[in-house]
Order: sequence, then structure tokens, then C-alpha cells
Amino acid sequence: MTWQTHQLLAVVNLGICLGIGWACICRLNSHICRSYLLARARYTLLLVGALASGLQPLLFNSWPSVASVIFGLAVLAGLGLNVVRWWVSSHPMRRSDDE
Repeated sequence: MTWQTHQLLAVVNLGICLGIGWACICRLNSHICRSYLLARARYTLLLVGALASGLQPLLFNSWPSVASVIFGLAVLAGLGLNVVRWWVSSHPMRRSDDE
């Protein structure tokens, strides 16, 4: 790959990972994460992984690959599919104690 391709993948990966991090921070502010340690640990670990992946060129001196960008996009899509459960109080899959 060329230098420009590496830089483009790094910027796209950083944007995707920032989206994952934003979703994790939003979820860490929810009632369920304040009440249950397992849910808090799940989103904290996902946040740390997203930050490490997004800052990969700075932290590990390596460029993200196409596969890592696609994986990050899949994780972000998975979090995006659950947005309805987070915001719509009448959704059938929403937990009753999640506010």
C-alpha cells in the first residue's frame, strides 16, 4: 500500500473508533451501567479497545489494516443497531430498569 492509503485508513479508523468511544461513553452514563458492574466493565473495555485501535499509529507505531477498519465498522454498526433500545422506552427489547 502507498503512504496515502495508510494515512486514509488511519483517519477512517480513527473516525470509526471515535464513534464507538462516543457510544460507549453514552452507555456508561446509563442507569444500567451505574447499577451493574458487568455492564460497566463491558463498555469500559470496549472504550479502551476503541481508543487503542483508533490511536494505533501513535501508540504502537503500526498502521491499521483494511480488516481492522471493517471490524471497527461492524462493531459501530452493532452499537448503532441497539440505539433504538437505548432511546425508545416502549421498545420490546428494552430493559425495564434501563434509564
